[in-house]
Amino acid sequence: MKTLIAYFSLSGVTKAAAERIQSLTDGDLFEIKGKKNYGSYAKAIAIGGKEIAARELPEVITHVENFASYDRILFGFPVWYGTCPRLIRIFATENDFSGKEVSVFAPVVRQARKSPGKRLPRFAKARKLALPFASVIRVTMR
Repeated sequence: MKTLIAYFSLSGVTKAAAERIQSLTDGDLFEIKGKKNYGSYAKAIAIGGKEIAARELPEVITHVENFASYDRILFGFPVWYGTCPRLIRIFATENDFSGKEVSVFAPVVRQARKSPGKRLPRFAKARKLALPFASVIRVTMR
């Protein structure tokens, strides 16, 4: 099964989790990047909150070549306001997930209380992704 590990990371925590998963799965790493510079974590949370509230659609500047060749997609992202960053939503709409196994990993630090698991089934349904999309791998980073 050919695996793509697509992740968005600001501080390097999600990148480290993606690299760890790659070492276990032998999947291909792919960093999702946006045109917007989110800067520090505090600035990113503020910008991310505004994007979510305004339903803003940030521009994704990286694109997967031969996306159709992957059987399994693992998404990694920080949790912002209990959900995934809008950048992840845009990436998901740009690609055809038909027939693919899709899972999510969302590294959290101890103080994070929310999990993306409850909102992912709605996200999957809206994107016409086959369930069980919402299999969530929770990775605690210390």
